[in-house]
Amino acid sequence: MREQTMDDDSLDALVMEQREDLVGQIWQYTLALERYVVKLRNQVNRLAMKAGEQLPYPEIESDFSTRYFIDHPDFHEFAAVLSAEEATWMIPD
Repeated sequence: MREQTMDDDSLDALVMEQREDLVGQIWQYTLALERYVVKLRNQVNRLAMKAGEQLPYPEIESDFSTRYFIDHPDFHEFAAVLSAEEATWMIPD
């Protein structure tokens, strides 16, 4: 039986698809972690308010994804994968 081999173009396309999948998974995980950080900051702020202390996080939103992904020089290569703004990974309550 003869083995089927992939031509160079098909192999390149498969490698790129796998790279995009990896970047997309990392992106989704990052978005989920950001949402979790915001939840934790909210909880800390509520505890500080109950204790009559100053809010440790007056600005609870995170800009991690903007600072480390969107400004990356290779962002354009994965722009379609990174354009998703809604995290699909589950985060703990």
